[in-house]
Amino acid sequence: MNQQSLMLPIQLKRKELGLTQQQLAAMAGLSRQSLNGIERGTVNVTLDSLLRLLDILGLSIAIADPSTDRLAGGKPERALWMAAHGANVSYSGEFTTELLEQALSTGTVPTGYLAHVAQVLDEAPLQLVVKAVAEVARKHHCKPAEIWKNVRTLARITTATRDGLWD
Repeated sequence: MNQQSLMLPIQLKRKELGLTQQQLAAMAGLSRQSLNGIERGTVNVTLDSLLRLLDILGLSIAIADPSTDRLAGGKPERALWMAAHGANVSYSGEFTTELLEQALSTGTVPTGYLAHVAQVLDEAPLQLVVKAVAEVARKHHCKPAEIWKNVRTLARITTATRDGLWD
């Protein structure tokens, strides 16, 4: 989710309702400058202010879990594949989904793939790491906390730090 996907509908709805920024800002308890910044995506708005603004406009925010939607639609999870595929870019040897799953589920680094595992832990987008952990936990019928414990073990083995995140 990005700011633009939230802010543009606010501006469009305000205009559709024939409200000026000054009028809407007053209704929402904001300054006109703050509302202008919200609509342009240059102001960090609090959740309280955003919800109040959306309520006045008759808009709402829906929170969805794409992984759940994907599984419900019968589509396979892809986080492990994406993480393993991303680790293949810079290193020799193919780092497969199965190798990454093995590493995350056991806390051991497959022989010859230390750099690949370190790359996933240090360089892969955090959202991808989180999704990969959830995917492995589901496949192995265990709690994600067990897989996170393995991630910390792998981080120690590979000396992946991610600025202290894995400590």
